[in-house]
Amino acid sequence: MQAEQHRRRWIRGNKRGFTLIELLVVIAIIALLIGILLPALGKAREASRRTACLSNTRSFAIIQTVYANDYKEWYAIKPPPGNNPAQLFNSQQGQGGLAGFFSLRQGGDALSGGTDSGFGWTTTGGYSNGSTVPLLGGYADGFEFLTCPADKQDYYWNPSATLRRLATGTPKTPKRSNNPEELISYNISYLYIVGFKLSEPTLIAPAPLFGDEAASSDVGTDSWYGNPADANFAGIPVNSGEYSKTDNHGRAGGNFAFTDGHADFLKGSAPSTFFTVGTNPGLRQNPQNVNLISLRSDKLQTCD
Repeated sequence: MQAEQHRRRWIRGNKRGFTLIELLVVIAIIALLIGILLPALGKAREASRRTACLSNTRSFAIIQTVYANDYKEWYAIKPPPGNNPAQLFNSQQGQGGLAGFFSLRQGGDALSGGTDSGFGWTTTGGYSNGSTVPLLGGYADGFEFLTCPADKQDYYWNPSATLRRLATGTPKTPKRSNNPEELISYNISYLYIVGFKLSEPTLIAPAPLFGDEAASSDVGTDSWYGNPADANFAGIPVNSGEYSKTDNHGRAGGNFAFTDGHADFLKGSAPSTFFTVGTNPGLRQNPQNVNLISLRSDKLQTCD
């Protein structure tokens, strides 16, 4: 018995805790591992969001393809004011913007007690031609694909303001729309380039149809910070045509579905690649430039 007690006292006497240096070493190793793993986790998360976003753009391309098969190969175009064909490509941002292709009643935050619908389009009269059926509403099973999971912020827009963006500059947090009333510009992460057909045999290479928007103006190539006020706001060079760090995928680029139905991630400047207008023959040497078709950009309209 005494021998057993002696043995236990000997074991207790030889036990010791970690020294301060050992604890610091362990903490340093843990911190090093965290420093290595966090960037990798961040990249994996962004890769997952980018993949989901790419799937969203494909969904829109599929919807448009089905629509075009029903309407003589034309992708959806809103009727012009007064049914004047001369205004056909100049009215797409009106009547609710991109949301107006899917919803005729946009409430946004007003649905949850807000007092401002964020310049949404609410009407009982429908489009300018009197139609009360959303052009693409019946072709979509839901509206979740209109919101990119990486989209962190958007803004109210004032069509009559000089800088377009409201002076308050208060960003909105985009959320997926579960019903047509929640569809509104700040819950949509993409822009649609209106004016293409399903079959474009004279295009040497497919053109971008639908993809990540920028927090900028929505007219023509201004959609990529072509407006000096918006470029200054985003902190990127004026008319660079690139995305900013606050856009869906930062300055890396954006996902786009193309006129042939495929989708891909675009880097660099979309306007200079696809939409540069000019008489310089060099501009026509790029097979991706839609202006190979008689200055086609003059008949295209971006819509977000």
